[in-house]
Amino acid sequence: MIGKLARHLAGAAAAWLVFVGQAAVVYLGLIGYALVANEGLGGPLGGLILMLIAAAVGVVLVPLLFVPAGLIGDAATKDGRFRTKLLITCAGAAGLAAVYMAVVAVATGEPVAAALWSCLVAAVAVLAPTVAHVAVAAGVLKLGQIRRRRNLFEQVPHHGAGHPPARSGQA
Repeated sequence: MIGKLARHLAGAAAAWLVFVGQAAVVYLGLIGYALVANEGLGGPLGGLILMLIAAAVGVVLVPLLFVPAGLIGDAATKDGRFRTKLLITCAGAAGLAAVYMAVVAVATGEPVAAALWSCLVAAVAVLAPTVAHVAVAAGVLKLGQIRRRRNLFEQVPHHGAGHPPARSGQA
């Protein structure tokens, strides 16, 4: 239980970091667009504000989206196959993001076309953090397995290089 919690906490931290990192990439893209379109670059705090907003949204999304999607992937793939778990978790995260965005769009009275576009963008925006969550959680699980194997190997008494121990009374 503690191992599962540690895996998902590490995965959630990775997902949050990737989500905030995406804000930096988006900001650089916006600056590039402004330079190409010969538009104003905005204020000097634009990037910082965008990063702070992404950090706050990421803090909300981790328990509401990334961790539940990771648990969905774990529950659906008891055998632990990484690719299957990754696909199911990404589908769960994209679905949850689209549903959350649809609720926000309905609550704010957005037109249907804008709501659909927002749902699509939200579903795509959570894929990279979800991949980070699954990869880090799988890595932590693999590290735990390796550590347990090493501890078991160190506890087993070893005899000569590949030779069975001599029986008592034999030379």
